This record gives sequence, C-alpha cells and structure tokens, in this order.
Amino acid sequence: MSKVNGSCHCGAVRFEVEEPEWVLDCNCSHCRLYGGLWAYYPQREVRFTGPPDTFIYMWGDRELEFHHCRTCGCATHSTQVGTDDAERIAVNARLMRGLDPRRVRLVQKNNGNDGVFWTKSDSPVLPSHDEPPSETQ
Repeated sequence: MSKVNGSCHCGAVRFEVEEPEWVLDCNCSHCRLYGGLWAYYPQREVRFTGPPDTFIYMWGDRELEFHHCRTCGCATHSTQVGTDDAERIAVNARLMRGLDPRRVRLVQKNNGNDGVFWTKSDSPVLPSHDEPPSETQ
C-alpha cells in the first residue's frame, strides 16, 4: 500500500495515511449533509502535520467527536469521545489527494434508515446500527 496525503480546503488540517482498501458512505444526517466518505485507521497510524486546528461537533449519543477545520469548515475526521489512542478513527477520504476512487471499495451503511445514497456501489447496503440483524447476515 502507498501513503496518501490529505487536507481540508484551506490546508490548515493536513494528514498522511495509508491508501484505504475501502471507504464507508454513511447516510446518517451528519454524513449526508457534510458529504463524508470515511476511511478507518488506528488513531496512531494517522499522521497529522501539527495538531489539527479543529472545532468539534457532537450530536445524538454524544460518543463521536466530528472534527471540522476551524478556518474552512471541512469535515476532516471523527474520533471517539475522550480517547487519544483509539482503536480506530474515521478520516474523510474525500480530502485525500491522488486517491483513485476506482481502486477503493465503497461500502454503504443505512444509518439514515431510508436507503437513500448519492453514491453507487456493487456491494449490498449494510443495515443501520438501529436495525435488528436479519437472518441472512
């Protein structure tokens, strides 16, 4: 795998990660409104160039911190509340430079509970965390 760099629109938040094998398109209200495609990594594997200058937005169960650039507002990443070395954090793959979307598998998750996605995927849609698992899963 190769390294890819990413940044928000203004460049104030910069990071380096391994190229993701897959990204998650969640259709919850937050992800849909901000247009995030999430690549997951152990927190220690995400290399930020300096401390990211972000503001945090939390909603719902208040277990995730959604980080946005303090200058341009781009949704950059999300972390678990109160964790500095999380098993995984989400980084917005739409901010990655040079990433070829044709090489990355798209996984959709129906957290919006309406089955509506702007993206297209050949993989079946994953159920919401609020849906009971079906017998075929």
